[in-house]
Amino acid sequence: MASDQQKQILQYLLYKPLVSLKDLEKIYAAAYERQGRGEEIRDLVRSLNDLLKPAQLGIKSRLCEDNNEEYFALINMIESEAAKHTSEFSPAEFELFKWVLKEIVSSESGSVSSIDCINQSSYIQKLTKTDAQKALDKFLASQWLNEREGEVSLTVRALLELEPLLKKLDEDLQNCKICNKLAVKKVACPDCGAKFHRYCISKLKLKCPACHRVWRSLEEESTPSQMSLSQTLSQTSNPSTSQVPNRRNGGIRRGRSHMESDDSE
Repeated sequence: MASDQQKQILQYLLYKPLVSLKDLEKIYAAAYERQGRGEEIRDLVRSLNDLLKPAQLGIKSRLCEDNNEEYFALINMIESEAAKHTSEFSPAEFELFKWVLKEIVSSESGSVSSIDCINQSSYIQKLTKTDAQKALDKFLASQWLNEREGEVSLTVRALLELEPLLKKLDEDLQNCKICNKLAVKKVACPDCGAKFHRYCISKLKLKCPACHRVWRSLEEESTPSQMSLSQTLSQTSNPSTSQVPNRRNGGIRRGRSHMESDDSE
């Protein structure tokens, strides 16, 4: 049976879908009236998971691809049920949500412009741009997505709960070769093409564990020599394409003044 302290922490995890390690340490300190660090937090999570197992729930953690901080989430352990957490979305909102997920996982940067998210409403029935703006705000508030400088990316919650769906949306999506966890914001080895989280390969001093190539820097993987032949030929034959801005490289802020048009379906 759960102790009063365990119940208090579980209630917080039920209330807040994503909790940082720092916040979990604060909750631990408030519940147990002492500081909890390292192995004490791991022991707490293990004991809570034992209590949650009959309900097929679990507390999982992983590092955030943006800031390298560890986050915890209470998730459904049944893969087929996990995506049902998005049931608060209308059919049109869910269509937009799936489009955003697909754009994120198939992009090189692991993000998509928030303006593109809103403008996608033009291709979804019964979804105006105002509706799309509200839907995007809902995705952010539910902590499925994160927005930084106008670029939308996945949160730890989405990476933990929606991994099966994400891999269906992009069959080329791979795990990091070091930590074996899904890598959306990733870098690739210039020689063998193996994918890594930036923080994982940095821990190995930029030495690829697959082919043992030592990179000069994390930016080396994105040099022009790594472009596909088709991209190179396309840009060579059509110089004007090089002048078209990459919508995933900029930091565009959301706002009605940036939208393509007013609320037209």
